[in-house]
Amino acid sequence: MARCGILVLTTTYPTHQGDWKGAFIHNLILAIQRKGFEVTVLAPSNGDGYGNFTIDGVQVIRFGYFWPRSLECLTTGAGGIPENISKSFLAKFQVVPMTLLFILRSLILSRKADIIYSNWIGAGFVGAIAGTITGKPNVVSFRGDDGYLARDRRLWKIATKWVIKKSSYVTAVSSELITIMKDLGADPQRLSVPRFGVDSEIFYPHCDLRQSTRSLKIVFVGSLIPKKGLQDLIEAMSSPLFTNTALVVVGDGYYGTELKRLAGEKLKDRSVEWKGIIPPIKVGEVLRESDILVLPSYTEGSPNVIKEAMATALPVIGSRVGGVPELVDHGRTGFLYEPGDIEELRGCLGKLVENEEMRFQMGSSARQKLNEAGLDWDSTAEDFEKIFLAALARVHERGRLHG
Repeated sequence: MARCGILVLTTTYPTHQGDWKGAFIHNLILAIQRKGFEVTVLAPSNGDGYGNFTIDGVQVIRFGYFWPRSLECLTTGAGGIPENISKSFLAKFQVVPMTLLFILRSLILSRKADIIYSNWIGAGFVGAIAGTITGKPNVVSFRGDDGYLARDRRLWKIATKWVIKKSSYVTAVSSELITIMKDLGADPQRLSVPRFGVDSEIFYPHCDLRQSTRSLKIVFVGSLIPKKGLQDLIEAMSSPLFTNTALVVVGDGYYGTELKRLAGEKLKDRSVEWKGIIPPIKVGEVLRESDILVLPSYTEGSPNVIKEAMATALPVIGSRVGGVPELVDHGRTGFLYEPGDIEELRGCLGKLVENEEMRFQMGSSARQKLNEAGLDWDSTAEDFEKIFLAALARVHERGRLHG
């Protein structure tokens, strides 16, 4: 497999060690490289990095798509491309030049690769074009909002159907997304949910799981944008039940100013720590010093932060969206509630805040579940190795039949 080259297409990727943006993609790529594949990552700039460089031995190529560069906004910020398009006309305008340059760069680089691996629908569209022209297999991973946009918006649905048709293999991060992809015409024989792992060297339990000598901390990790639901958590914590409970917020985004104003109004003198964007190793430290992870999102794929909390032996409260119910066993490893139902969220919080033994048991069960499922990056790489080989075999078989 050492001579098998993979061109990875993605719209989100780190620009340096410790960069949180697309860190889970980087962890996957590192694990794939350990399997003997030669990997090159191609991504549009996020406003920071341009040109060719390496991160942890991974070759990365980032290209600019608008001039002056200070006005690039399609792939910058915390919310991703769909969020940027929804709030900026300039971001909408930049879709065409970014896509054209992405296609051109992909065509050049894919000629030296054996497989194209595309992440999200935007890169999937580019990979499908490059694969069709060069004859190389395109494996596409649908994540996060991809399935919901394809289900609910006509243009996204048309594009997704075409990408599925032109791809050799399709992966998704949750069973819910798998169902959506089947409804859009994906062949069940070329469709699966690979295991997505956690870095056990960063995310592991505190040596004293009960940590009863300090005040209780609830932690939120995610982009500060409305669909992540932090405003609901702040509202839920405004009850006197949580007067002595601290809130720790990790992340950044354009909605941050409004959230800080809301927290000041609703939580008053209570302890709220705004950590901002911090590297993954620091996220692990924050989780170890916390007691409960809350993810009150309105839309999700299969959030890695839940798996990271499970690895840290934290109970999780999450909304019933996307792949969250597949990760959180209601009543065993945490609690699930209907997104936007603040009273239900408050009730879940109350149960855990008032019961240390329940927190300990749920956190221990969460870590046990993670271990039993084999959710580490080497397991992820094993799954993708099988997928890449299946995609190559499909192309070779098609060539043999038409040869």
